[in-house]
Amino acid sequence: MVYKIHEFSQITGLTPYTLRFYEKEGLISVKRDQNNIRIYDDRNKEWIDFFLHLKKTGMTIEDLKQYIIWWHEGDATNQHRLDLLQKQKQIALNEMKQIQEGIEMLDYKIEKYKKRVQDSQNN
Repeated sequence: MVYKIHEFSQITGLTPYTLRFYEKEGLISVKRDQNNIRIYDDRNKEWIDFFLHLKKTGMTIEDLKQYIIWWHEGDATNQHRLDLLQKQKQIALNEMKQIQEGIEMLDYKIEKYKKRVQDSQNN
């Protein structure tokens, strides 16, 4: 299927401004119709889905651009892409560990305050 920018925006949850920004940055490639109107397709949707998952891990726009360059260069860059994805996974795992440590501290403090509140209500 093909979509105009507002339809594609609704499908992806990205604003038209964001879609145009990603296109300008070279993160997505968009076809144009005879009236020069952007036309998105299911392949764009698949890439956006993948791209947004990478962004959720904290991958930078620069790394995303590099990934696209390597993707266009083909199988000769598979090792580069693998290395980039493995590096990003490690970054995300380290961030998860830090978040988990923060949650553990929150749990500790929550239990302390629950006890204080309960003790003050019993007195």
